[in-house]
Amino acid sequence: MGQIAESLRNGSPVPSHALAVTIDDGYRDFLFHGQPVFSRFEIPVTVFLITGFTDGELWPWWDQITYMFLRTQRTTISFDGHAIRVAGDLIRLAGGVAHALKRLPNAERIARVKELQQLLEVVPPTLAPPEYEALSWDEVRQLNTAGVEFGVHTRTHPILSKLADENELQMEVAGAKQRLDQQMGFPSLHFAYPNGTLADYDCRTLAAVQRCGFATAVTAEPGFNYRSAPPYELLRVNVDASTHPTHFAEKLAGLRKH
Repeated sequence: MGQIAESLRNGSPVPSHALAVTIDDGYRDFLFHGQPVFSRFEIPVTVFLITGFTDGELWPWWDQITYMFLRTQRTTISFDGHAIRVAGDLIRLAGGVAHALKRLPNAERIARVKELQQLLEVVPPTLAPPEYEALSWDEVRQLNTAGVEFGVHTRTHPILSKLADENELQMEVAGAKQRLDQQMGFPSLHFAYPNGTLADYDCRTLAAVQRCGFATAVTAEPGFNYRSAPPYELLRVNVDASTHPTHFAEKLAGLRKH
C-alpha cells in the first residue's frame, strides 16, 4: 500500500498488473496460516488492525454472535419480531443475524447483542477464545520486521457513518491511529473503513481520516483503481474462503462484467 500511495501522490508508475493484498481485522491465525504463504511467494501484504482487539479490550461482536449460536441449548428464539429456529447451519444463521445488526446505530447494536446473550442463554467470555484470537502487539512488530505492513481498522469496528458523537468518531479513527503509531514507533499511513460500503462512511468520516494524515483509505466497494483514483476511497476486490479457484483466477486477471 505504501507503493500505491506514492503512485497516487506523484504519479510514479507501479509494476504492470500490480495488485496490493490487504487483510482486515488482525486475527492471530494470519501468523500461522497467512504470512507463511505470503512469505514463501514473496508477496507483500497490508493488515488493518482493530486496535482494541489487538489490545485485548474486546473481540469482534460478530464472532461473539457465532460463539453464542454454536453453544446455545435453545431451539427457537424470538428476536427483532421474528421467530428464529436455532438449527441447521448455525454459522450461516449467526452470519445472517450479524448482517441485520450491522446497519443499526452503534449503541443500539451493542444493546441487541446483549439481548441475544439473554435469549440464547450464553454469555461470551471477556477474552477471545483461541479460534477468535487477535495478533498480539509483539506478534505485530515481529511480522512488521518480516515485511508485513500494518494499517488502522478503527478501535472497535463500528459502522462509522452510524456514529452520531464526534468524539466517538475521533476515538475510533484518530485514537486508533495514535495507538498503532505508539506501538510501532512510526506513523501508520493506511486506513480501512469497517464494512466499507458507501453507506458505511460519510463526509465526516473522510474528513476525520484526512485530518489524521493517512495516505490512503480503502473501502470494500468492488472494482479497480486507476491513477486518478481518490486515495481515501480506494476500491478492493474481495476474496474469501468461498471464492472458487476459477473465480479467484478471473479476479486476479482483472476480468470484469460490463
